Amino acid sequence: MSKQYSVQQQIALTQAAIKKTAAWWRARPLPDALRQCAASHGVTLDAALMLDLQLAWPDMPAVYGKLLSPDGHFIHFEMDLDDNLRPLPGSVAWDDISARYDLTAHRRGKGVRYGELCKQVLQELNRGAS
Repeated sequence: MSKQYSVQQQIALTQAAIKKTAAWWRARPLPDALRQCAASHGVTLDAALMLDLQLAWPDMPAVYGKLLSPDGHFIHFEMDLDDNLRPLPGSVAWDDISARYDLTAHRRGKGVRYGELCKQVLQELNRGAS
């Protein structure tokens, strides 16, 4: 029999997973091409929350994923890289996907939504980094 979690437990588990992913990526070097691309869009990756980052999967862009920028925008990015690990011309995508995230602080029967949890984790990590 599977254990069913309360809304509060589900929220705590989701928030812990967001923190774990963000902390893991903050502790590792990110590709220079991604850092430069983010900087060109006004985003400092050291203060952003990496939600998902995939590197060099077959038949996929060399670098792609999602992040929450320090100013609260959810971004989907992807780029192909040349042999010198620079973005190939025309391969860079940097799209604001904030409209896809529910930022409701509380929804009856559902609790705090994923987008709002991400923003809370971002604030917490950046407060701890100062």
